[in-house]
Amino acid sequence: MKQTIHKYLFFVQLFTTFHTVIYTSPIASIYDLMKEDTEIQFYKCHESIPFNYSELPVAHYSEYHPYQGTFDQTGVFIIKNGTSYSNFGYIHSNNYLIKEFLPTNYLPTYHQDIISHQINLDNITPKKIPGRVATLTRIDYDCYGHWIGEFLGRLHLMTIHNITYDWLYVPYDKPYIKETLTLLGIDHNKIIQPFGEYAHIEAEELIIPSLTARMLPTDQYVFHPCVMYCPLWNINWLRTTFLPIAHNNKSQQNFSKKVFISRHDATQRKMLNEELVFSYFEKKGFKRYNLSQLSFIEQVQLFHQAEYIIAAHGSALTNIIFCQPNTCIIEIFQNQYDSTFWQLSESLNLNHHCIETQEPTHDSIKSNTIVSLKKIKIYLKQHNLLQNT
Repeated sequence: MKQTIHKYLFFVQLFTTFHTVIYTSPIASIYDLMKEDTEIQFYKCHESIPFNYSELPVAHYSEYHPYQGTFDQTGVFIIKNGTSYSNFGYIHSNNYLIKEFLPTNYLPTYHQDIISHQINLDNITPKKIPGRVATLTRIDYDCYGHWIGEFLGRLHLMTIHNITYDWLYVPYDKPYIKETLTLLGIDHNKIIQPFGEYAHIEAEELIIPSLTARMLPTDQYVFHPCVMYCPLWNINWLRTTFLPIAHNNKSQQNFSKKVFISRHDATQRKMLNEELVFSYFEKKGFKRYNLSQLSFIEQVQLFHQAEYIIAAHGSALTNIIFCQPNTCIIEIFQNQYDSTFWQLSESLNLNHHCIETQEPTHDSIKSNTIVSLKKIKIYLKQHNLLQNT
């Protein structure tokens, strides 16, 4: 009974900010629309990919952490007079909201509700843009982890078929966005940000790279609110793209091979007793880093040279994409249980450990917590980690 209540409360957390759904935007498949509109073009990049990860050791509600399934095929679509709106990057064609561009870590009704209550398309006339507009934006652009793990790979899909554009429809208001796009050679003069008068656009030709890891629904899993997937082709592209840049731009910092990631600068899930926890690891030779004080390339360099990384669950751990095999990752869980980084580690052959410091509660998954140092010590001893330092 207790588990059922927690499960219910967890689910409610995800959706309590929304109201009764008004179905003003019917959803259709791009493939059905292609049967009616033969001018829609599709350039396939990858076939559908089955995945089969190990189950997260600390998963409480396994249905929220699908570890078996299939990623949809990927490619690039081109729609004449297609429309895109808001920084969520919703795509419309023939008055239908296209389901293949809706991230599957949210229910379709979640997106419909946003459109119904927050965007109100009835009062917005799309700004017409001549030429070819590539849209890169989608929900969660303002989260570092999603940007690195889900956005950038969509640019890569366009390069596979040498698809060019006149304009790139994407937010450009975060330091990591500006840095990564600059490193990829994107001309900032071609960027149209999805805000203000450009919140809703109609392009002469709208170019839409598919989502990098859209999970195909199954009888068991419909969506995955607790996982950000990053398929191997995307991981490999990120590594082969940014590791050489990091190698050729040596940092002036002398990074420690024993890395402790701070959450002092985080806006949520702060570790309220971080000083106590870090002091324990500092005696074992760890150095603390605030990633907000490092450039993206410095973060790549930090993680690539590390032998041990200790961090609370959060976007900072996306950087394990750049780690070397067998790097030891110690992920400290608070009130959010998420298999994203466990699965990344499995793809990269990293030595990943999950330390559960509390039982899940009905408090917000974003809440700040006091972490049990006692539980951390017990786990390390049981697994013979860091016992000789």
